[in-house]
Amino acid sequence: MSNKRFNEKLFKTYNKYSKDHKKDVLKEKTYYSYLGDASAFLNSVIVTKMASIKTKKELKVMLDENHRLIMLSLKSTAYSKTSDSWRKLRRALTIMYRAAGLSEYASEVAKLDNPAPVSDRSHNTKKSRRLVKVTDDVMRDIIKHCQDNNDQDSLDLIVLAKCLGIRPSEAERLQLINNDGKEITVKIHGSKKTLIGERNKSKARGLDRTLTVAHNASLQAAIDRARDLDELRIKAAQMRLHRASRKIFDTTEKHFCLYSLRYTFGSNLKRQLYQTEGGRIVAAAIMGHKNTSSISSYGHFRSGSVSAEIPQVDADTIAQVKDNIGERFGKAGQNFDIGEAIRNRDYIKTEPSYSP
Repeated sequence: MSNKRFNEKLFKTYNKYSKDHKKDVLKEKTYYSYLGDASAFLNSVIVTKMASIKTKKELKVMLDENHRLIMLSLKSTAYSKTSDSWRKLRRALTIMYRAAGLSEYASEVAKLDNPAPVSDRSHNTKKSRRLVKVTDDVMRDIIKHCQDNNDQDSLDLIVLAKCLGIRPSEAERLQLINNDGKEITVKIHGSKKTLIGERNKSKARGLDRTLTVAHNASLQAAIDRARDLDELRIKAAQMRLHRASRKIFDTTEKHFCLYSLRYTFGSNLKRQLYQTEGGRIVAAAIMGHKNTSSISSYGHFRSGSVSAEIPQVDADTIAQVKDNIGERFGKAGQNFDIGEAIRNRDYIKTEPSYSP
């Protein structure tokens, strides 16, 4: 039995949940994903297994009897999880309690602060094992491997990520706007979307954007073939590239992935745009970020290339980007060395709130 069918039986259906908790806006797929994560966590900390529970009444009794244990277990995992993964688990348990009709317990979980000092939390994330600068040698070896194995999906995703800086999941939603033989204009539908963001653009996490680049045959062909891609094919290609990198570069700690190209793309944007007025905002728009702070996680100014082609981005997307990094240092819209400002602790005391 799938997680979704199992959770539909014991917890509120998505439609019922969305009606009962109108302020807790999330997509149906996200709702069931959270319930699955919470159920897996419960199976690891309590004696009674979720699969043995047959009715909603039994579920409520089990949660009530084990609530203290669940809270203690949640607190203890703070020392073995990253800040983001612990916060996601807390959110999953909150959703689970609400879906079970135990709103009082849900509020208690939602209000719980991470008990682990930042220095004691895990920092061994998958991101730390990603290669963040793709050299010509690495690219040549990876492409040769894909060609030798007739892996066209991986080759297309590499071209799209290298030329457009997209997230892998955005490849299946590309929309060709114009191709006149000299330039290619494409609409990228951002993957950082939540239901509340779709209903209210001011609360969106990511941005759709329209990029224009010089025409090249490889990019044109990759965009055409991307129409046939779906989530499963994209994930399968990512796994093949992951295995290929570990096989080819078996002595290195950091490995190539499609996000490596996005990191390199971000470095190039910083190198070419961060020294110009408004460049920070343009770079965020090209990457599909709502805030200028978000691009801080992608690449480094010093490792960027001054010769890499930078796409043009539409004015509507640029207008939606908030320069919260500039606001943080009292220099909204101005060109300044962000790294030096951080080292000198030049940020203003009362920082504006923002979400990365």
